[in-house]
Amino acid sequence: MDRVLIVQGLIVLVTVGIILYILYLCLHFWHQKLFLSQQLQLQQDLMEKTFASIHNGPVQMLGFLIREVEVQPVNQQELLEYLRGIYQDILVNVEQLNMPHSTLNR
Repeated sequence: MDRVLIVQGLIVLVTVGIILYILYLCLHFWHQKLFLSQQLQLQQDLMEKTFASIHNGPVQMLGFLIREVEVQPVNQQELLEYLRGIYQDILVNVEQLNMPHSTLNR
């Protein structure tokens, strides 16, 4: 009779241990999924911000320059300065994409 109780107790302990381990794994995977979804959202936000920044700055400036050159002749030096400015704006946006996420989320 004592052996039966000991075996039943061991079976209960092992079962509880397995259940606790499974719960631990579920919680771990849930946290990992949450972390990955947050990272994905950060990347998507960064891409949208960079797209908007490039579109609202360099792309519109290029459109303006194209219209100006079509309408009237533009001084080559002035055009070169505008193009260098646009190039610098694009470089800044590309550098922001390459920065670690920790410095972007101030």
